[in-house]
Amino acid sequence: MLLNSLEVDHLRNLTTARLELCSGFNLIEGPNGAGKTTLLEAIHLLARGKSFRSSKISNLVQRNERLLRVRAQVRSGDGRSHTLALEKQLGGDRALRLDGQEAKSAAALASYLPIQLLLPNVGDLIFSGPSDRREFLDWGVFHVKQDYVRLAREYRKILRQRNAWLRREQAGPDEQDPWLAMITESGQRIGALRQDYLADLTPLFCEMLSRLDPSLECVLDYQAGGYAKNIAETRKKMAETKPRDVKSGSTQMGPHRADVAIQLAQASAQETASRGQGKTIGSAAALAQSALLAKHTGQPSVVLIDDFGAELDSAHRSRLLQALLAIGCQVVATSTEPLTGVLDGLSKEHLRVFHVEHGSVHVSTGGGF
Repeated sequence: MLLNSLEVDHLRNLTTARLELCSGFNLIEGPNGAGKTTLLEAIHLLARGKSFRSSKISNLVQRNERLLRVRAQVRSGDGRSHTLALEKQLGGDRALRLDGQEAKSAAALASYLPIQLLLPNVGDLIFSGPSDRREFLDWGVFHVKQDYVRLAREYRKILRQRNAWLRREQAGPDEQDPWLAMITESGQRIGALRQDYLADLTPLFCEMLSRLDPSLECVLDYQAGGYAKNIAETRKKMAETKPRDVKSGSTQMGPHRADVAIQLAQASAQETASRGQGKTIGSAAALAQSALLAKHTGQPSVVLIDDFGAELDSAHRSRLLQALLAIGCQVVATSTEPLTGVLDGLSKEHLRVFHVEHGSVHVSTGGGF
């Protein structure tokens, strides 16, 4: 998908903003606090239905306003245009629309706007807990396996039902588990899809990591949350650990407990990688996911980069840019300063520079340099 335009009304510190984007590198420059990251946040709202900075959309409504609106025009690989929109009123429900019609969930819009995030905390993919890595994995599987959303919802529903049953006093040691067959069948399918996806992602990840830093070598390994390789062994293990589940009132095994182990030089990257290495590894993972999506659908992701090249020297900045160009993805990036020298090789049709200050946005003349 190509993000053609973005319109924002009353989102955080931007009263109104209209951006016509190019298919290549879109740089949003300006001082701290001007609203640069808010524009990335607007795109994220449409793609994920939530902010990457706040758990509540209502916190994003501009002060003294009652609602926010975000609207975008996207174009698919077959040339068709679609309109995505989100509106949130204070104290009211979130409204999502696709081509003017009500969309029932964020997933309905997500398939039209696949994004990858390269935020300053991109290294958290390595250093944070398993939930971030599961979310990263599921976002990728969602875009290449059409039935994955339904399967994931089915699993979560069964999991809630089993946990409720476990918390009942009647769930004694001799009572047969009525959810065992369903939860293991659903969970095993999720695990298989995740493992297949990770197998496809790994060579692209290694290629991107080599582009960003040839000295780093990592191994990715899916850990199935305690599940065995076959469903019979999985059911046996869950039956044996049922007393522990009853005691805790929750299911301790399954894809909701899965993780992706990242090994760096035969040791845990979480424990041994530096912050800079973590950022490089996380960036390589995001770029690999974009490349894999392009391989499956012919359409790479829109890559959102906050503070492009922060904490990177000129050589690493150049490598990051070259990796982005190799994928052929559309980039929307922010920077507190003009990226003089870094983007000089880009043609005018593949580079657009916007300047943000005091809550307003305008296209910079002369390429912004």
